[in-house]
Amino acid sequence: MDRPTAQPVTEWRGPYIRYVAGRGVSTAGTSLVNVVMAFAVLRVGGDGFAAGFVLACSVLTQTVLLPVGGVLADRIPRKILAVAGNTVLAAVQGVMGAFLITSPERTAVWMFAVASAMTGAATAAVQPAFQGLIVQLVPATALQRANASLRLVLNLARIAVPGLGSLLGAEFGFGQVLVAAGASFAMCAVILLGLQVGMPARESKSSSLLSGGREGWQAFRSRPWMWGYALSGTIAVPLWLAGYQLLGPLVLSGRQGGAAYWGWAVSAFSAGMVLGSVVAMRWSPRRLMLACVLVQLVWPLPLAVLASTPHLPLLLGFMLVSGMSLELAVVFFETAKQQQVPEHLIGRVTSLIMLGESALVPLGYVLAGTVADRLGAFRVMLICCLGILASNTALLLVPSLRRLTAIPQDDKQRHPQGQPADA
Repeated sequence: MDRPTAQPVTEWRGPYIRYVAGRGVSTAGTSLVNVVMAFAVLRVGGDGFAAGFVLACSVLTQTVLLPVGGVLADRIPRKILAVAGNTVLAAVQGVMGAFLITSPERTAVWMFAVASAMTGAATAAVQPAFQGLIVQLVPATALQRANASLRLVLNLARIAVPGLGSLLGAEFGFGQVLVAAGASFAMCAVILLGLQVGMPARESKSSSLLSGGREGWQAFRSRPWMWGYALSGTIAVPLWLAGYQLLGPLVLSGRQGGAAYWGWAVSAFSAGMVLGSVVAMRWSPRRLMLACVLVQLVWPLPLAVLASTPHLPLLLGFMLVSGMSLELAVVFFETAKQQQVPEHLIGRVTSLIMLGESALVPLGYVLAGTVADRLGAFRVMLICCLGILASNTALLLVPSLRRLTAIPQDDKQRHPQGQPADA
């Protein structure tokens, strides 16, 4: 079931702004949780293993339940799913924050583990619903600009909120920060309640979760450009996170002022992502996926700098370019997916892509840390860089990826969803 191509701006822009506001405050809540969770676990007596276990509970639960979340996002009102998921997130973080404030001596690590698992489960429902909502709200010809605008807001939240959360945690306590995160999720739920959007489009009369999952898998596997990109991400994302979040601090930890180096580097990467969002509002390549892969080739270069001569000016420059390239790639891929996948399948397809990207992340962390202890962080960093570069370069061998074209923004006749514009 295709949506109209040229909806009047007044019909979709208001709901879209409400959607962006909801996602923005939800992202702010997630950033607050991420920045204080490990510290909160340590504060109640946990050690490094306990903090890692708590964080892993969220990732593992989300990974296991993502396919279910994708099916649900294509079967029930996505607004209701997003509101319910954010309500659960608000309750979980609010309760944990209240415990830390009122009874820190009775707050145990297992409580954080349970809260983390519930957070992962709620996120598995919320994220596919969020992806489906934007397809319902925005006409296909405006998707790239809408994606870029959304990413700009989310990236600004990711830059500003973590630093603010750290300051609030140091000044007032981690419980207060978790309560603030819960309030952000609750605000998202309230904002989205007023969103005017109908049921997801459905073409299948099958009622079981299993049959719905099979439909999503078939839509995913029938598009080589999509599963090829997802397979590349299954390799590249764990390698990048291992290098960026784990090995980068290890490499710089032995240098004087290394922590400050890394702080500036992370800020440069985040600034690059904001810049990428701005560029994506203006640059609309015709060969969306070809442009996506080409700009992504420079993404891992900061890892090569860290593995060789991690001088701060050089590192900052490459981190800025890397953040920009990754952001452009995300916007281009999201636009291609939203334009080419039928609306009634978007939740399931999105969940499969997210599943592939997150499945090996915990293993990547463990392997990178273990091998770095034996071979040194510099060598493992270089391996990560080369692995990402190889997995991205291999995508250029996929003919359908090179040929896939975007629907022009001034195109008045929408191509049927699921059919490439050059088909």
